[in-house]
Order: sequence, then C-alpha cells, then structure tokens
Amino acid sequence: MKEIYYTYNNEALASCVFLSILQHIKTLDIACSCLILPFLFDDRTVKYLSEICENQHDELSLEQIMEDKPLLFTSFNKRYLSLLPITINSLMILSKSDQINISKEIHCITNSNMDNNVMGERFNRITKVIPLFLSIIQKHSTTQLYKLLKIQL
Repeated sequence: MKEIYYTYNNEALASCVFLSILQHIKTLDIACSCLILPFLFDDRTVKYLSEICENQHDELSLEQIMEDKPLLFTSFNKRYLSLLPITINSLMILSKSDQINISKEIHCITNSNMDNNVMGERFNRITKVIPLFLSIIQKHSTTQLYKLLKIQL
C-alpha cells in the first residue's frame, strides 16, 4: 500500500504543484512549503475546496474548514510526515534544474507556463483550488499554521 501512496503522490506532480503556486505568489516560506502537499495531495480536501470555489464567494478561513470538516485534518500530521521527503525531493529537483532558488525563501526563477490540458485531471483539480488555498493559508503566519494544524515535529 505504501508503494501506491508514493506512486500516486510523486515528485513530478509535486514539482508542478510548487511551480503553479509560485506563479501565484512568487516567493514561499520554506517551512510553509512543507504544508502544501498534505493539503493539495489529499483528494478529499481538494474536492471540498473545489466545491467551495463553485458554491461560495465569501471569505473562508482555515478555522472554519477545520470546524466544518474535522475529518480532513485527523491525519494531517501523518500526511505531513509522509509527504516531507517528496516535498524536499521536489524542491531539490526544481532547484537543480534552475527553476527555483532556495535561500531564506523559495523564489521562482523561470516563468513556467504549463499546459494544463496535458498535465492530467488530478493536476487540473489541484490547480483550480490553488487560489482559494493560498487565500486561506496566507491569513496566518507559518508558526500559526503549524500550531493550528497540530504539526508534531
């Protein structure tokens, strides 16, 4: 089962997700980057955010989501730990291929225009919720996010 998890959640998809996010925000805190995949590689969370995108135009907070859908967060720390190697590997691949620069923050070097038509349905579902996801997490500092999500290091 573990092999299937790492085949489904892989460095190629993660690299594309990071590039897509960096197209929106240009710089990313390193510690915050480790929280992205546990959110966006969880199909239930992406489905929920997608439904919010379609049906609601109000401001949405992480606290609201955690209250409305607590089951999405019961395994968040486990997902965080499982996806940490994929996060690190993806960021290193992007850095070694001169697409990002990693210093105090992660900066996008290239302007990647990915053709979503050839990237697959899962990637398309993820990219559709990225703006909402970013608006939710950008309301908090990275420290606050780690505390809210009960990340155990």
